[in-house]
This record gives sequence, structure tokens and C-alpha cells, in this order.
Amino acid sequence: MLAVLSDLSCGVGSRGRSKRERDETVAGVLFPRAGKPLLIDPFNPCSTRRGRVESETIPGDNTFSDTRRNTEFWGCVNSTLNGSRRDLNESCRPSDEPEFYSCLERREEAEHCCSNVSNDTCRAICQDLFYKPGKISNLKLYSSKGCFHQVPKCLKSVAEVKHAEDPKQHLHCCNVATTPACLETCKKILHTATTDQEIMDALTEKCRPVLPQSPFWSCLLKSGSSKPARLPLDAGKLSCCTKATKPSCQNLCWRAFQADWESAWLQLDAECLSSSLEGELRRCLEDTDDPCEMGCSGLSYCTRFNDRSTTLFRSCSAAADEAAKLEADHWSRGGIVRGLGVPVRAAASCPPETLRAAACLLQLRPCETKIHETRLCREDCLELMASCVDWSAITGPHTAATLCAKLSPARSDASCVSLRPFLEDPQDNESVIHLEEDIMTPCKSNPCAQGEICQLIHFGSQLYRCVPACSLGEMSKQLVPVGSWVQIPRYDQQGCLRICQCTLHGLEKCRTLNCYKFNSCWVHDRFIAHKANFYLECNPCHCFEGEFTCSKKNCGEIRAPSLPCDCPAHYVPVCGRLGFTFASGCLAKCAEMSANEVEFGSCSSRNACASNPCDSTEKCVPRTRICLSRLHKSCRQYECIPLDCDPRDEANGPVCDKENRQYRSVCAMIRAGASLAYRGHCLEGCSLRGPVCGINGEVYANECAAWAERTVVDYFGPCVAVGLIGDEAKPRCGDLVQCPRLIEPYCVGVTPPGACCPVCGGAAKLFYSKKQLDRIYYTMDEDVDKDSVTLEVLLSALARQIQVAQCVLRGMMTPDLDIFILVQPTSKRPSTLQLRACVAEIEKLVTRISERSPRITTEVLLGALTRAEIAHSYISSAMTIGGSATQVFLGILVYIIIS
Repeated sequence: MLAVLSDLSCGVGSRGRSKRERDETVAGVLFPRAGKPLLIDPFNPCSTRRGRVESETIPGDNTFSDTRRNTEFWGCVNSTLNGSRRDLNESCRPSDEPEFYSCLERREEAEHCCSNVSNDTCRAICQDLFYKPGKISNLKLYSSKGCFHQVPKCLKSVAEVKHAEDPKQHLHCCNVATTPACLETCKKILHTATTDQEIMDALTEKCRPVLPQSPFWSCLLKSGSSKPARLPLDAGKLSCCTKATKPSCQNLCWRAFQADWESAWLQLDAECLSSSLEGELRRCLEDTDDPCEMGCSGLSYCTRFNDRSTTLFRSCSAAADEAAKLEADHWSRGGIVRGLGVPVRAAASCPPETLRAAACLLQLRPCETKIHETRLCREDCLELMASCVDWSAITGPHTAATLCAKLSPARSDASCVSLRPFLEDPQDNESVIHLEEDIMTPCKSNPCAQGEICQLIHFGSQLYRCVPACSLGEMSKQLVPVGSWVQIPRYDQQGCLRICQCTLHGLEKCRTLNCYKFNSCWVHDRFIAHKANFYLECNPCHCFEGEFTCSKKNCGEIRAPSLPCDCPAHYVPVCGRLGFTFASGCLAKCAEMSANEVEFGSCSSRNACASNPCDSTEKCVPRTRICLSRLHKSCRQYECIPLDCDPRDEANGPVCDKENRQYRSVCAMIRAGASLAYRGHCLEGCSLRGPVCGINGEVYANECAAWAERTVVDYFGPCVAVGLIGDEAKPRCGDLVQCPRLIEPYCVGVTPPGACCPVCGGAAKLFYSKKQLDRIYYTMDEDVDKDSVTLEVLLSALARQIQVAQCVLRGMMTPDLDIFILVQPTSKRPSTLQLRACVAEIEKLVTRISERSPRITTEVLLGALTRAEIAHSYISSAMTIGGSATQVFLGILVYIIIS
């Protein structure tokens, strides 16, 4: 016995065997005698195929013959192996093998409980019931074999019928019933049943055949209520641990935010977060609780930090303002400056305003724009140490440089925050532009109740709404809205993930992602390190988890505008199976689409409901989407709404009809006999004149319909041309297209890839891991979940990152199948400040994506974004600009770009 156990490494597996063989070995732990555990070795001659016991088999009519064969089998096993639990405990500690011992205990209890059942068949079913207490089919089988009079006392509680938990949550499954009788029974029983057995009995009778793989039964089996996922203390911060440079810091981080915060946090803070080597880890942890957001105002003490409308801060609030006042008062009274590890006091000669600015900087934490660093610039720190530290009170070998090592980056040219701009009042600072209009960030302080998240809205009189959300852990401040999918670090393997959906009950529907750890990318003839930037010819590239992405530019001496694969600029559109329109077959082929994956004509010209894809009890309604995973066999462009739907159900609403009337749901619109114009609220401030051509090459009925699809109008009229892609923001289609006038004579903006006309706003190009999205798509079971791997969902998730109410995010797929986004003012006549705020918002997003902030990586689709680059520049619709006006504007422009 001990020899076999030793060879199997205490139930983990034998040396030299495959994983499948080891798994089968573990599954073979059975108990033919009470109190005598035996481990079946599949390589033992007694463990023949005929004698193997399949623990998941449901006994049927041949149970008796199976039992007889098993008796013969156990006789062979017992004559070969002799051992006891004591022998096992000597070789394997229960604390090292908790799952293994739990399995042993369950099977011992089952053997002990059912050993007094005299009938062989009933005893076998009794044991199976014990292993699977909630399995209705086993209960039925036990009854049909006449065994209920033999249920032992120890099994009474197991065999009791479970009460159903909220059966109405499965009503959506009734919509895929194959017969009217099944549909009617399903709806009725889910409204009236109180136990799981009632539901199963009724549906088994009316919804035959019972096939687990059929849409109806698959839906019922997979949509069962599950317990909310077990969460770490802070899943967002736990995801930061991979950023630690030192292994010891990574382990401390993992302990602190998994479950051991009290003992690990102080050590992590002291040994790692103050180190210049762990700046990436420190910034990541800061982002989970206090991400850098725009604007600061309303402060009564830190008044010189007011009116910084487009400067980023981590904690600009009344509480931080009060804390700064208390800190400065503490210093001025001779109190020790905290956080330096050395008793440092302020010098009496230190100017009060410098002391105040330093305290405010410490509490409000303004962010540098490139990597969102909050540490003080080294030169500023050295100057502060020279003028404001009482060196007579410091003992030991401490200098200004050693103290600044705790407050500033190690290198003088590293990203940092300067104190100097905050030593001047904003009205005295020439870089501050005085404008009549203001910008608002209503969600910045989260005005919603606990368990709700604030979202901006761009319709009606309200600026925001509160929606139910899920927390990412007991200690987490980060929330995600109901319906969204999140990535949670796995307990069993650091660096690996599982995905869960936020529901009203918490995080459910959890799935484990396959775990791949790549430390490098193989590029042509060399390895490139993970997260390294490099060039292929003139194109900047980035390696991430074994997959690299590159910006695609023409690498000739003169970078002439061009299209991918040097395709001609002909607009002869084809629609790909993923719902994306290519301007020509050449561009589709360049994107590796085969001839049978495209159809002639743009996707917007096709009527997805023309082929009547829904059954006679449903109404087909178009739903355009662009799928992001190539595993989609086809990207479904419609949805089927039951004719007997509930118009009060707002799950798929609101919608706006072609008469510009709003309905609470698609169902309500159908009942009213109206036709869909676009999904979402009826929009204001957009033109109903049409048709219009979007920057994505799709034709929309009007500007409102384009906005509803989160895209931008390129020009009025049907699409007739494709623009060459270049670095300059200027018209690209010549006389073929009449470009609209820009919202300002000169602005920051871009000509989107493949579009004809320039637009104003902040812009960026995003690159994503196609392999990661394929893994996510493959892991999801239900079609409704697979439909979330779309551009629409990704843009909605990105839009939740925007905090300025006067800015809106829109986007498209590029001809290269990358993602292009714009953040534009909601007003057609925005102020310069509003335009500048939208530019700052896009730059904030680019930094979050590039830095892999938890605000990005926590959400499933956003976590697949690997790189981002700014795409906007200065553009002008005027031929000439007056000399003095030019100088003034260029001064403004420089500030916009560097701030």
C-alpha cells in the first residue's frame, strides 16, 4: 500500500505519467470496506477496463451486474493492496492535501452510511445519492427501484427535496422551447413551482427529448443560480502584484490583497512601496482606489490648486483640503514631517506659502500626464529641502539627496510633478486660459448610494445616473456595473485569471481562463521581452504575452498616405462575417478574410431580417454589431423578440423609432407598431437630415443614428470614397466629398484612418490581443455572453472611463482591424476649455491602457487592450491665420498638448 501511495505522490500522480492518467488515478479513490481507503492504480493488473468503477455513472437497469463485477474487482484489489488510514497519514499530511482528504472523508461517510442497506442496487444508488445530493435523476431512480423504504437515517437530509431558488430567473430559457406545449408549461411552472423537483417533473414530461446539448435544456442547466464568487480582499490591487520588480514584493503584495492584509501590508509598504524600483507597483495600487481624474476646484485652503480644470489629481476633495491644512499646521508648530523615516522638522525660515503648497501637493496628489506619476520632481525636492528643512535637528548621515530619494524619482529626467506652478495663483499663471464656459465632472466624487456606480448620460436634463454595481472585494473601492464581465486573479495560480459576470447577486457565472505565461515574443529571428517596445522597419511595436502589435505606416523615405497592402483608394465595399465593412475586397484580403467570409455591399446595406431567421412566434429586429473574436462563426446582426413579450421589461431598452419617439423597450416599440431607428434614448443636438456617411464607411439614416452607434459623421450623403491614411489631419478624398466645416477654425483633431474629412477632438489608436479575446470567447458558454465580445461593448466600457460631462467617446474599427477612438465635445459649439478637456480625457485613457491600470485591466474586454498611442494633432480649416492671432493660438496649442 505505502509503495503505491509513494509512487502516486499522495494522490497527485505517478512519476512519468500523463496528466490525463494522473487525473484518472485521483478519480479512482474508492472505498469497498468501511474505514479502509484504497487507491486504485490504473496501471495495476487488477484495474482492468471491465473492473474500473466510474464514479460519475448513474446506475441503471444493469446496476446489479455492475455491482457483481465491482465485487470481483474489489476482491482482486484487496488481495493486492493492504493498508489503512494510518498508513496514509504517515505518508501524506492532511494539511498538505486538503482536497484529497476531503474526497476520502466523503467516500468514507458514504460507505459507512449505506453499508446497512441490504439490497445491492439500493446500496449503489444510496452511495451515488450521497455523492450528488441535489441530483433529481438519482432521487427518481431510488424511488423507481422501490428503495425509499430503505433510506438510512444518515441520508434523510441528503435525500430531501431542495426548494427552488427564484425559478423566475430562468424564464428567458422558455423562449427557446421547441414546442408550444413546452413553452406554456415552462412559463407556468417557473411562476408557480416551489421545489426543483416540481420543475423538473413538469418539464421532463412536456419538453422531451431531454437532451443536455439542446438549446432549451442547455439554458436551464447553465443558468442555474450559483453562489457569488469568492473574492480576494481587493481583486484590483491583487492584479497589480505582477508589476512588482522583486519576487519578495510580489509575494507580499499577493498576501496583502488576497487574505492577509493585516500582517503583510505594513511590510509591503515599508520594504517595497517607498523603493524607487517599485514605482510601477505603487502607481498601480494608487490607481485602484484613487485614479487620476481631471479638475480641481472649491478648495478653501489649497486655493492655488483651484481652477486647474484639465490638470489631473488623485484626491482633490474637501477632505483632502482639510487634511492639507492640518498637516501644514502640524509642520508649522514644529511637528515631524511624516513618511521620511527620519525625524524631519520644518525650518522657521520656510516661506508659509511654500509650506502650504507642499502640504497641498502631498494630500491632493496632482498627476503627471505621461505615466500618472505623483512624486515630486527631484529639483523641486532638493530646493524644498534646502529652504524648508531644519537641518540642525537631524542627526546621522542624512542629506537632501537621501531624503529626496523617498519623495522623488531617482533620475532627474523621470516623470514627476513640479511644485512651482502651484506656488502661483491660477489667475497669475499665464498658462491658465480664462474662458466663459466651464466643465463639469459630476461622477468624480460618486454621488450614488453604496453599491451603485455613477455613469454620465448625454440626454435629458440630468448629467448622470446611478446603476447597481459589484465591488471587487471586501476592501476594494472599485466598482463595476451590473452586466459587465470582470477578470479576477485566480487563487490557485498567480498570474492566471478567471472571468465572472457582475449580477444583482454579485459576481457569478465564473469561468477559468486557460493560463498561458509568455515571457517573450518571437519576432522574425529573435526573442523580444514581454512588455518591451521595439521597431520593425519604421513601425513602433510592442510585445505582450507572446503576441506583438505594430503601428502600420508607410516606411518609405517620404511617408506618402496609403492604405494597407497598398490597396487602391476605391470604395467598392464588402461586408465581412464579423460585421465590419471593408472599403474594398483588397482591404478584406489584406485583413486575411477569405472569399467566403465576405459579401458584396456594406454591412449597413444588408437587411439581417430579410431571411426570416426567427420562428413564427418571434419578431426579428436588426441589431448591428462588430464581433471582435474570429471564433464567431458569423456575427449575428439581429435579435428575436417573442411576440408575447412583456412591454414593461426594460432589459433591451430604451429604443428610438423612426418618428423620433422613445420606448422603454424593443417589445414596447413592437407592440406600438413602430420601426426601429436606433437603440438607446432619442438623442438631442444631432441632425435628423440624412443619409450620412460615418467615418467607418457605413451609411446611417441621420447623424443621430450614427451617434447612437458610437461613431462620427464623416460627411453628409451616402458613402462614396475611402481616404488614404496619413499622419496629417486634412481632407483625404479631394473633390469626391464636401467636408463639413470644423467646429472651430483651428482645433486639435484628426482625420480618422480611411475617412475623408478631419474632425475635432482627442484621438487615439488602440491595439488589442486577438488571442486573449479568442480565449474569452471560447470560455463563455451562452450565446448572450458570447455576444458581449463586440466593439459596442468595448466602447461602452471605455466611455465609462470618461469623467467630463461635456465629452463623449466614439470609435470605429480601422482598415487594419485595430480600434480607433475619439473623445469629442457634446456641443457643436464647444468652448476651447471643453475641447481641451476632451483632449485631456483621451490622453488619460492612453496612459491607463499603456500602464495597464486596474481601471482598465479589471474589465474583460478592456483587459485585452495591450497598447495605445495618441493620434490627434493641430488642424485648421482656414487658409491663413493672422500673425498675432497665430502666436496666441500656438501658445494655447502648446499648452493643450503638454498639459
